[in-house]
Amino acid sequence: MKLDGTDKWLNLIANISVLVGIGFLAYEIQQNTVATQLEVASSFQSSFTEIEMLIAGDSEFAGLLVKGRAGAELNPHEQFRVATFYGNVLRQWQNVHFQYLSDALDEDIWIGETARFTLILNEDRGLHEHWISSRNHYSDRFNELIDALTVDLRQE
Repeated sequence: MKLDGTDKWLNLIANISVLVGIGFLAYEIQQNTVATQLEVASSFQSSFTEIEMLIAGDSEFAGLLVKGRAGAELNPHEQFRVATFYGNVLRQWQNVHFQYLSDALDEDIWIGETARFTLILNEDRGLHEHWISSRNHYSDRFNELIDALTVDLRQE
């Protein structure tokens, strides 16, 4: 079947329309990716702001964390409170790590916050010990990350 001039133009216009549609779709996907990354970064920052405000707003709890950071003895009630807190912090970080691995968190934010988390992990004996005793609660990939970020504080 031979196409006449009108059919050729219609075919060309249809092909161009498909290409424009694909380009628009790619643009929309890119915009959605940026929006998702902004939402994840905002959620990440908000969750850790809540944790920091909890510490700043409760001097008694802040005192417990100071004891925990030093690896001091805690009574059972204090141990429970601090362990619950540490578990929350580690779950938050595991979630952020998963978001980073799935490209939902911007790499620049991840790099900066990983440096901060490394510092916290290596200064807080209680958090480090909590992770060691509960590492089977976390994913293998997250545990590999923590292994890579920490020095063994038990050897000090």
